[in-house]
Amino acid sequence: MGTAQKIFYFHVPMAWICLLFAVVCGVASGIQISKRSPGARGTATAAGEMVVLSGICVLISGPLWGMRSWGTPWTGDARQTATALLWLVFVAYVLIKRFGPAHGDRLAAALAVFGAVNVPVIYYAVRIWKTTHPSTAVTGSLPNSMRITLYPCLVVLLLVAIAVVMIRSRQERLSQQLDEAWIDLDACLAQRKQVAAEKR
Repeated sequence: MGTAQKIFYFHVPMAWICLLFAVVCGVASGIQISKRSPGARGTATAAGEMVVLSGICVLISGPLWGMRSWGTPWTGDARQTATALLWLVFVAYVLIKRFGPAHGDRLAAALAVFGAVNVPVIYYAVRIWKTTHPSTAVTGSLPNSMRITLYPCLVVLLLVAIAVVMIRSRQERLSQQLDEAWIDLDACLAQRKQVAAEKR
């Protein structure tokens, strides 16, 4: 495959990162709804955004690689379709979190949980259905010359993704605290105005 084969060392780690953070977002969303945890909310939001970002990388690099190896960028097999569905679910999740109604957290959490449930479907798609993708066992049978490139790429990309999610999660929590502080300030000013009006 020549130079095009090098896409493998980016495409596969980004796919694993996408699936990992889809599960993280689903679990954190469940905790957020059940325990009203601000920390879980920040983690879920950051993880959902990482799924969208890594999913874009997967859906761009995959067709580029597919065009070279299969002769077509999109075959519509089970894994491709399920991955595209996962990405669309998390795009909807991010949009609802950012632009949805004030009480849209439950709908967003339901989408995140649905996305997390889709992860095993993507993983086992090559075993359940006949697909153009290689089987999940292919990484275990790679020659050493490929492993010593794949796993460092995975580690570096994963560390960057974790760092970005941690920074974004902290930013989200600080934003929530700032919103709460503004609400408290408004309530305090309204109370002072009421007391001043009563004194008159």
